[in-house]
Amino acid sequence: MRRRPIEPRKNELILTSLVDVALSLVIGFMVAMPLFFETGIFVSAPGVARAGNNEPGSDIKANVFLTNDGRILLNETEVSFENLTDLLPKLLERSVEKRVVVATDDLVKYDRVMKVLDLAKQSGAADLALLRKRRVD
Repeated sequence: MRRRPIEPRKNELILTSLVDVALSLVIGFMVAMPLFFETGIFVSAPGVARAGNNEPGSDIKANVFLTNDGRILLNETEVSFENLTDLLPKLLERSVEKRVVVATDDLVKYDRVMKVLDLAKQSGAADLALLRKRRVD
């Protein structure tokens, strides 16, 4: 019995290398995803409702308000950014919940908000809350 020589097919796609690449990508994403979710600044939207409670004897809160003209108000007192870097860690040190509430005027640029959020996180804030508009009591 005589065998015919096997000729390679020219139109076939070699899938073994594509499967290797796909599995490598899946493993890479599985390893990298926890890094994306466990680092950075997390802002809790449901915490905003809890942050507005002004019960007597409640926890010390750090309320930061950024105005359009560049002023920073910490608990209704005007401070500079340098003073905020000194006062915010001291305020959070006395706080139990370590919550910082940041509110802004309508035309405040995002980089100012991000600087304050970053400062709060570096100062030891455990919970950050963003308000759209300043509450008027």
